[in-house]
Amino acid sequence: MKFIATLSFGILIFLLTCTENVHELVFYQQLHFQFNPHPDFNPFLNFTGYPFGSPTYFTQKIGHGMCFFLFSLLLSRVANKILIVIPISIGYALITEIAQVYFSRTGCLLDVFYDSVGIFSYFALRVLLSQKKYYPIEPNG
Repeated sequence: MKFIATLSFGILIFLLTCTENVHELVFYQQLHFQFNPHPDFNPFLNFTGYPFGSPTYFTQKIGHGMCFFLFSLLLSRVANKILIVIPISIGYALITEIAQVYFSRTGCLLDVFYDSVGIFSYFALRVLLSQKKYYPIEPNG
């Protein structure tokens, strides 16, 4: 069951990645793919011109992190080894960004960074919670 949940969530991430318009998918339940066999990879490595101050941009990038936080959580329940989960999660983040370029979307290497923040946030929280388990906070006495 853990494997099926992880696989299903991975497929959901891929569908969200490759649909032509995420807004139409979320608000109108319209899933549409447009394959481009000859994509332009120049924007993939372009780190300028992003609306870093835009609330929409910020919300989208939080979504990137949250998706890969959850993906890492699910994947770690299947393969409970950090040396397996981190490379698979980051590799999947890279694959989804490259796939976007082939599906008439703008894939960006910078988004792999945002995905990785979610991945490492999961493991940081996991370590923090495991420390609390072994070293509970002493009540003031």
